[in-house]
Parts: sequence; C-alpha cells; structure tokens
Amino acid sequence: MCVPGRATGGMAAVNLGEEYVKAQIVQKHYRDTQGKERGLLVASRSFLAAGIIACLAGVAAAIATGSFLWLATGLVCVLAGGVLFLLFGALSEIIILLKKLLGLPVKGAVSGTQAGTVHLCSACGNLVWPDSEKCDSCGADFEA
Repeated sequence: MCVPGRATGGMAAVNLGEEYVKAQIVQKHYRDTQGKERGLLVASRSFLAAGIIACLAGVAAAIATGSFLWLATGLVCVLAGGVLFLLFGALSEIIILLKKLLGLPVKGAVSGTQAGTVHLCSACGNLVWPDSEKCDSCGADFEA
C-alpha cells in the first residue's frame, strides 16, 4: 500500500507489518496531437460568438436609446467577428496542413477533404435519391 509522500509529493514506502512495499516509477508515453491549431479554432469561435452578441447588444441599445449609431456599431462587431472567425480558422488549417506535410501526428480535419457518395441521374446530372424511380428534373425512368 502506498501513501502520498510528505516532502516530495510523491509516493512513500509503507510498512506493512515486517515488510516494506516501495512505490514504482511508471513511465508512460503520450503524444499531444492538439496543439496551437485547437486554440485557434476556439478563439475563432469565440470571436464569432462575441460578434453576434455585440450585434444583438447594439440592436437592444438602438431600441433603448433611439440612436442608429448602436446599429452600426453592432454590425461592425459582427463583421469583425466573422472576419476573425475566418482568419483564425484558416490559420488553424494551415498548421494542420503543415503538420500533415511533415508527418507529425495531428488531430483535426481540413475543410474540403471530406469524402462521400452522391447519386446522380445519368441523363441530366441532377442529384437524385438512391431509391428514386424517376428523375425529378428530366423525367427519365431509372433501371430497377
């Protein structure tokens, strides 16, 4: 049984009757895959939320005071929040791409890299449901 050590904050040996049991140092390896890019994403979302809140506060202040200056201030805040959201999001993706290029472990997705399946009409190229019997755009019948 080990108890916290007094002087070092580590584990100390405990006397279990006649026998001493000593603590062991355990070494564990870990990899941090969420670096600065994660912080940039959080900051970008924070700026977007702050811009929206400031815009709503500007609308409320304009209603309360009757001055349209507050509306302009709110719109400037939401515009600045949107720009900072895009800027920090792009910077985050640049870091992710650079890490992937160097072969470093990274957690996060780059926009525009998702894969999936779409179903198209071979006659006109319109998107259709996979269980459609007829194309909504050109009226072509699908094979069963």
